[in-house]
Amino acid sequence: MAERTLNFVRSIRDFIGFSSIRKSINLRSKLLLLFLALTLLPLSLQGVMSYAHFSQTLDYKTEQFTIDMVRQINTNLNRMLKDFERLSLLPLYDETVLGILRKYDGAMGSGTWAKSDDYQKMKLYTSAQAYDRPEIRGIHLISNSGILFSNLDSLAVKPVWDGSQEKWFSELRGTEGIWHLLPPHIPGYYVSGQEAEYITVGRELRDPGTLQRLGYILIDIRLEAFGQLLSNLNFEQKASLMIVDSQQRLIFEKTSTDGLSAYAPLLSHGKLQNYADNQKIALDGRSYLHVRHHSGYSGLSVISLTPITVIQKESGEMLTFTIGLALLCMAVVAILAVLVSYRVTRPLIRLKHHMIRVEQGDFSQRVTQYSSDELGQISRGFNRMMEEIHRLFHEVYMLEIQEREAELSALQSQMNPHFIYNTLESINMMAVRQRHDEVSAMVTALGRLLRYTIDKADRMVTLREELAFVYSYVRIQQVRYNGELEIIYDMDEEVNDCLVPKLILQPLVENAICHGVEGRLAGSGTGGMIWVSAVLFDQELLISVRDNGKGMEQEELDRLNASISGQTVSGQNVPPPANPILHRHAGESLGLHNIAQRLHLVYGKDSGLSVDGSPGQGLVVTLSIHLQRKGD
Repeated sequence: MAERTLNFVRSIRDFIGFSSIRKSINLRSKLLLLFLALTLLPLSLQGVMSYAHFSQTLDYKTEQFTIDMVRQINTNLNRMLKDFERLSLLPLYDETVLGILRKYDGAMGSGTWAKSDDYQKMKLYTSAQAYDRPEIRGIHLISNSGILFSNLDSLAVKPVWDGSQEKWFSELRGTEGIWHLLPPHIPGYYVSGQEAEYITVGRELRDPGTLQRLGYILIDIRLEAFGQLLSNLNFEQKASLMIVDSQQRLIFEKTSTDGLSAYAPLLSHGKLQNYADNQKIALDGRSYLHVRHHSGYSGLSVISLTPITVIQKESGEMLTFTIGLALLCMAVVAILAVLVSYRVTRPLIRLKHHMIRVEQGDFSQRVTQYSSDELGQISRGFNRMMEEIHRLFHEVYMLEIQEREAELSALQSQMNPHFIYNTLESINMMAVRQRHDEVSAMVTALGRLLRYTIDKADRMVTLREELAFVYSYVRIQQVRYNGELEIIYDMDEEVNDCLVPKLILQPLVENAICHGVEGRLAGSGTGGMIWVSAVLFDQELLISVRDNGKGMEQEELDRLNASISGQTVSGQNVPPPANPILHRHAGESLGLHNIAQRLHLVYGKDSGLSVDGSPGQGLVVTLSIHLQRKGD
């Protein structure tokens, strides 16, 4: 009945789903994974799509900003150059300037010296044009013969200069009065040899009436003027910006923070050949955004070279922020998923634990807390099922106890006649020898034994009472063997009140006398010794009866222990004896199987009996029983 009950409980547990879950993954983990999948997957997908859209938009905006910036630079550059163009046209509207230039006509470099008055007039004119213009290094008017008039001090420039000796100056010839921008160069008309490079706006000055060339005007512009033009713009520090003319010559370059020029790599890769070119290029293993804007007015092109890593800097920061936010959201979602899955599965886990205890034999389990949902209905059904199981189990258990009581009574009734028979046989032997005093003592002891076995109705007695019975039995045996039998008791005081089955100890002492030390008795003169001891370890009471008899071989001991426990020896099953109540070894002794069976009936499978010893050293029989004190 109990087995069928356990099978029913297992089927209910499997129906709920715990068996299949335990084979793979538990329900709480499944719910946790489901919650995480339902929340994190959409969140991750949205984050990836948002980042991709933001990154593309940001890259596009950055590219457009760079294009607009380059266009604005070119616009500002045209405004500055138009101012210099206007400045180069002013001498054509001053008759004094034209008159002085006409005086010093001739081949370039043929002039010698100009009049002091002409120098003063020209100096006043050029100084007025250069006033409060820090970006202008100098304004120079040069006649056809090479006489040079400047706003600078006469010691800073040469009075006569032959421009035909310098390559950059030759570009002004044949321009027919159109202004021309000359790339950075070091003019030869400065006296100091430490002069820096300048960008020059030059023009041929022609007579308005005859269109004959009267000379040249050269306006030297400091390179810092272009730097100041770019300083007002929000320019990336790691980007490079350059200005080239129509002949791909570098006019000005603003390099990145690493100080490396981008003009030479662009020139070597042929990237300077295209105008209005906005694309991504690779230079020296690095990717750049190449933006170019050409001015139809000045013929100059403004080129911006920005590393892709700089453009994507904000995208990277956005990616870091997105990942951080995603990790935070994942942590919050994971915590919420754990809490929700715990609250959902907690009743099921509690019910599973109750079922495991029921499977182990504890039918008192009940679910005390349950809700009104489906899990609550399962819990109430579990309680009703356990009530019914408990009722059925109680009925079966009581029936089984009654059966055991009847069996114990049968065992006890079979033991007592055997004991009385041996005792009477001893009295008979003593009567033959006519030892009347000893017969009296034996009869007295026999009376005590009969009262213990017959008059006392309790099945469980204290160890003290069982030892008093053994004392009476031993007294008879000592008289029988003329005092050659000695028994020693070694009992802890705390074990006297422990409850043991009635007549559990005397058969062991009798076995030790009849089949252990009997050879040492009956006139042999060697004497027999028996030790009876009891000790308490935690919840287990150990009682041992040892003798100094002939002992047994190990193989015989193994077969005896296996016969007592019903186990196998050398691969063969050893069946219990045909008469489980009385088992004789060596022809006369009470079988130990009977005592082991009584211990199993009263205490269950945890208690038992074992035999140990060796040839010539005697045997020791040990009882292991769970503690029961009188009154428990």
